[in-house]
Amino acid sequence: MPNVPPLGNQLKPLRALCAVAATGSSVAAASALHLSQSSVVRAIQALEGSVGGALFERSGRGMAATPLGQALALRAARGLAHLAQADAPVRHGHTPDTLAWTGSRLAAGVGARHMAVLLSLAQTGTETASARALGISQPGVHQTLAQLEHMAGAPLFVRARKGLRLTEAGEATLQAFKLARAELQQAGDELAAQRGVVQGRLVIGTLPFSTGHLLSVAVDRVLQTHPGLAITIVDGTYDALLHQLRQADIDLIVGALRPTLPGGELTQETLFLDRLAVVARAAHPLAQRPRLGWKDLRDAAWIMPMPNTPAQVAFEQALRVAGVPIPADALRVNSALMMQALLTQSDRLALMSPRHLRADIRAGLLAELPVPVRHEPRMIGLVRRTGYLPTPAAQALLDALRRVARQIADDTDPS
Repeated sequence: MPNVPPLGNQLKPLRALCAVAATGSSVAAASALHLSQSSVVRAIQALEGSVGGALFERSGRGMAATPLGQALALRAARGLAHLAQADAPVRHGHTPDTLAWTGSRLAAGVGARHMAVLLSLAQTGTETASARALGISQPGVHQTLAQLEHMAGAPLFVRARKGLRLTEAGEATLQAFKLARAELQQAGDELAAQRGVVQGRLVIGTLPFSTGHLLSVAVDRVLQTHPGLAITIVDGTYDALLHQLRQADIDLIVGALRPTLPGGELTQETLFLDRLAVVARAAHPLAQRPRLGWKDLRDAAWIMPMPNTPAQVAFEQALRVAGVPIPADALRVNSALMMQALLTQSDRLALMSPRHLRADIRAGLLAELPVPVRHEPRMIGLVRRTGYLPTPAAQALLDALRRVARQIADDTDPS
C-alpha cells in the first residue's frame, strides 16, 4: 500500500469525492459544488493517485463508488458534517440531505491552512507564536484568520492584552475542526484496513481506581494481534477527560461511570459491576483480628476518595449504613499508585476495589478486611462520542474490552 498523504490537506478533492458518491456522476457533483465538471474529474483522479486505488467504477450509467471509495467518502462526509455543524445558519436549518454540508460556508470553503491556523491560535494565543510554529508570516496568519471569521460569520477570538481568547463561536468552530480532523485521520486507517492492514493510533482516557486488569489486558491482547497499532493511555479527572473526548483529543474513556452523562453528545456502556472493600496493609493490626466489625474502625485513619466521584459516593453510603461517622477530609488521593504506597507504608485504611488490587493482595502486601461494605455497585465501562464510528483498530479494542469484562464479571482471571 502506498503512503497516503495526510487527508486533511486534501479537503477540496474530498468534497468532490463526497459529491460524486452522493450523486452518482461528475456532472451532478459539479452542479452541487458549483464547479466545472472537469474540475471534479481532475480532483477525483488526483485523489485516486494519492490513495493508490480506484475510488469509482465508471460506466455509461454513471460512477459507483468502490469499497475503497465508499470507506473514504463515509469518513470525509462525516468530517464535512462536523464542519457544517459549527455554521449557525446550517445548524438551525439542517436537513438530512447527504450534501447538506454544501450549504455551509465553513464546510464548503475551509482548507488545510485555515484548520492549522485556528488549531494553532487556540493553543498559542498569539498570531506571532502561531506564525513561528507554522512557519508562515504573521500577516499570513492574520489574513487566514480573517478569511476564517468571514466564513464562520462571527468573530472567533476576543483580542485581549494577554492574547487571543476563543469566543463562543470560536469554541464551536475549534471543536468542529478537531472532530473533522479526527475523521480524516481515521480515514487513513480505513484505507489501510481495506488492504488488510489494521493500523492507526488510539488515545484512551482512564479514570483512577477503576480499570485494573480490564484495560491493561485488553490493550495487550490487541497489540499482540495487531502490532501495527499505536495506543496511548492517559489519566485524568472525569470532567477533564470528558472535555478531551468531546474535542476528539481522546477516542474513549474507560473507568467508573456516573449514573448519567451531561448532554446528549456522549454515550456510555456498562461493562461490569464492581464492588468495593476496606483494604489495609497485610500486617495492619486490624488485619490480624479474627473477628472485625465497623465499630473497630471508628478511630481509623482513612485515605479518602476524591470528591464528586463514584468511589466517594460509595464510601459515604457504606459508612452511613454501618453507622460510622464520615471522617474529616484529612487525606485525599487521586493516584492509585500513591494510594497503594500509602496503604503499604502506614496504618491507614481505604475503600478500594479488590479486583484492582488483586496482585498486591495475592503477593501478601495488602489485605481485604472482613467487614461488610454495603453500597450500590459501581458501574465500570466506557464512554465515547455519540455517533462515533470506530476504526477497525478501535473496534478491535472495544471487542477486547468486552471480552475481558465478561471474564472479570465471571470472576475468572483474564490475564
